[in-house]
Amino acid sequence: MVFLAKNALKLANFIKYQNYKNLKKKFKKFRKINRNDVFALVERIIDHKIFRPVAIAILVSFSLFNGVLYVKGKISDYQEHELAKKLETPLKIRISEGGKVLDFNQVQIVERRVKSGDTILNFLTDLEVSQKDVIDVLASLRKVYGSGITVGNSMIARYKVKINYDKDSKNIEENQRSVLLSEFELIISPELQYVVTRQENGEYKAKEIKQVLTKKVAKYSGVIKNGLFLDAVEAGASPNAVMNMINLYAYDVDFARDIKEGDKFEIIVDSYFTESGRKVRDGTVLFASLETKGRKIEMYAHRINKSLEYFDEKGNSVRKSLLKTPINGARVSSGFGMRRHPVLGYSKLHKGVDFAAASGTPILAAGDGVIVYMAKYGGYGNFVKIRHNAEFQTAYAHCSRFSSRFRNGSKVKQGDVIAYVGSTGRSTGPHLHFEVIQKGNAINPAKVKAVSGLRLGGAELQRFKAAKAEIDKYRKKL
Repeated sequence: MVFLAKNALKLANFIKYQNYKNLKKKFKKFRKINRNDVFALVERIIDHKIFRPVAIAILVSFSLFNGVLYVKGKISDYQEHELAKKLETPLKIRISEGGKVLDFNQVQIVERRVKSGDTILNFLTDLEVSQKDVIDVLASLRKVYGSGITVGNSMIARYKVKINYDKDSKNIEENQRSVLLSEFELIISPELQYVVTRQENGEYKAKEIKQVLTKKVAKYSGVIKNGLFLDAVEAGASPNAVMNMINLYAYDVDFARDIKEGDKFEIIVDSYFTESGRKVRDGTVLFASLETKGRKIEMYAHRINKSLEYFDEKGNSVRKSLLKTPINGARVSSGFGMRRHPVLGYSKLHKGVDFAAASGTPILAAGDGVIVYMAKYGGYGNFVKIRHNAEFQTAYAHCSRFSSRFRNGSKVKQGDVIAYVGSTGRSTGPHLHFEVIQKGNAINPAKVKAVSGLRLGGAELQRFKAAKAEIDKYRKKL
């Protein structure tokens, strides 16, 4: 608005001291500019990936043709924009006295989380950084960091953009734009990052930055309202820590049916903080408590034979022979027993439990065992059967595809991803049909009482009790 006010004042003075004839000559060239061409140019600039649409839309629209409605539309579009961009310095627009050149000058920050197939070269090239600067950045980075990037790393670029617009040019492609990279940052982990900075002489210099993290014990607790995962994350726990907790309870709790609103949870973890006090990640789950259906299930971490295991307060391992729910984030859509078959149309014994889930959701092995069947099997579609011991087998039907890690005869561990949810065979939608077979007969999976795999005793039990007492102290202090 300051820009408009200043130019309005200049225009008033110009009209005051110049006659109409001279004024007509001065603006003769501007009338030759096609309004549609101007709109096309601004649209192209706004949609270009290296510009911040709102800033340019507002300033250009007001300064050139007072396009209030046009700006409102662009603001609405920008709110749905997916790219995470932040304006580091104010946008500056220079309109030359001859009216032939528009220079847009802006410094921006763009961050991208590395996905499969991404490279630093492609990232910088997509931003239209010059070939020379890209080569210099890579050469500088190679002096302090020799390894490549991996999925999950983050890349951040800080750069300045400039566009020269010649209104007399009939071809929009002829208008020049340039990108000046001021800094590139590669984040390997919360503790380690590499920064490449442009020096005053135009050369790039890289350095390694290591964050010093402090480990603290943190406690998160609350009442379940929207689900254990959502409420625990809202309480402050990291998604990874919550998923670890859920996996621990998968032996005793059917999350699709057992968890209700009003149930309580508590989780104690090792959390890591920067020197400024910002939490960057959660580590080991030291303790977890879940109160549901009037019973409280507690488990403590204890290291035995250099391996971290979890036990109840009496020293019994929480790891059981079979998982009750061999899938995460699913709901029970059909239980065990007689029902009217949704495809065949008549009553038939439903030999398992159906878990409705999105196609592609990982299916987990309910226990240790050997795969005895992995192929198509009639109405079951893509089908997997695992023999756990002489008494129990489990079956998984309607899979979209199998894990490439396993085949018939492969040994699996409890929790291994063996297949993915689908809708193959006689199925009305994506879901997992899960069966537990005991001595050749299908039984209700919800009523299987799995036994604990390990029970502490002697000196090891005393060590566990000492560790448990230490964790209980944290619970009171926190």
